[in-house]
Amino acid sequence: MAMAPKQRRIVLVVLLGATLSATAWVNFAQDNADVSETQAQARRTVEHQSTTKKAPPKIEALALEPLQRPVLENTKKSLFDSKSWYVPPPPPKALPPSTFTPTAPPLPFNYMGKMLEDGRTTVFLTRQDRNFVVNAGDTIESTYRVDEISTHFMTLTYLPLNIKQTLQIGETN
Repeated sequence: MAMAPKQRRIVLVVLLGATLSATAWVNFAQDNADVSETQAQARRTVEHQSTTKKAPPKIEALALEPLQRPVLENTKKSLFDSKSWYVPPPPPKALPPSTFTPTAPPLPFNYMGKMLEDGRTTVFLTRQDRNFVVNAGDTIESTYRVDEISTHFMTLTYLPLNIKQTLQIGETN
């Protein structure tokens, strides 16, 4: 048997109301049972305490002196001072004066050629990417002085130490 839509709505509303009423009634009954049970428990506790009156437990005094930090006197150290872990190297050993004699560095020049003109010899030298044209008595870069130019050798003086050095040169071209 089919119900009309209007009748179906009425039945559903009545069933919804019944369900809500039942839920509220069960919840209210449980709250009342909890309250009455809590009250009964409180009454039993009070009765039990009145029958057995015990003295409160004694609290022993705690020894707090060992817990205190001792006061340090004459300590003026800052917590934020820097500490250096640097250890200076040992001083260098001194060499005996007789073992160290200064020497001139090796000659930095390469011989390229020479030219004889009017009885005067001109020598062509190179050092890295620089070219030098020198005669006897010339100074090269304020470091070397040309003392003598002979047929096969050229004598230079290293000026900072005043040490003479020779450079081999070839025949005249």
